[in-house]
Amino acid sequence: MNISSKTNKIINFLPNPVLEEWSPYFEPVELALGQVLYEPGRIIGHLYFPLTAIVSWVHILENGASTEIAITGREGMVGIYLLMGAAQTNNRAIVQKAGSAMRIRLSVVLNSFNQGNAVQKVSLHYAQTLMNQISQVSVCNRHHTLEQQLCRMLLLTLDRQDSQTIVLTQELMASLLGVRREGVTHAAHRLMNQNILHYSRGNITVLDRKALEKRACECYSVISREYDRFSNMPL
Repeated sequence: MNISSKTNKIINFLPNPVLEEWSPYFEPVELALGQVLYEPGRIIGHLYFPLTAIVSWVHILENGASTEIAITGREGMVGIYLLMGAAQTNNRAIVQKAGSAMRIRLSVVLNSFNQGNAVQKVSLHYAQTLMNQISQVSVCNRHHTLEQQLCRMLLLTLDRQDSQTIVLTQELMASLLGVRREGVTHAAHRLMNQNILHYSRGNITVLDRKALEKRACECYSVISREYDRFSNMPL
């Protein structure tokens, strides 16, 4: 595997000896839209490092209601909690944007993590950043309008891809936000009427990102600053 060609932030942070040790175990995979990587209560044996794919963390209630609590893209790792001693998760990990990722057995990463080297340092920094995202999204879901939440979701997705077009149906957006589809439709139409978005058959093109940022709540900027700090952390 050509490590230098990969764009995952955590992989790029790791020193060459670690990458050389992991290299035989890396497996390139293509993740499909809607593919479920982890289910609550199931034992998990692999970690994922997204390259172009984006994964949503969704909490499922007993009555079947669901809400997205975080997303992971090329800046992070899917399954970070497994390095903290957990064998399973209480949330569902579902692919929000189809794309590529690197998969590796948990045992390989855990062996390096337990040695207390750079793997542990980078992983703990990322875990803190992810927890900050989860807490901020929880506040956002409780206190901010649906339109603000939608703007925050779209902006966080844009940050994890190169294109200004997001492939996301209104049904999936409603499911991730934990609301009815009609609410998402009305919020999206307001943004379309102001020429901020263009929506057609599950494709959302952001026409005016600055305007979208102004319509979002402060939660987007808080989450974005946390990831900037992670990206610029001293090694």
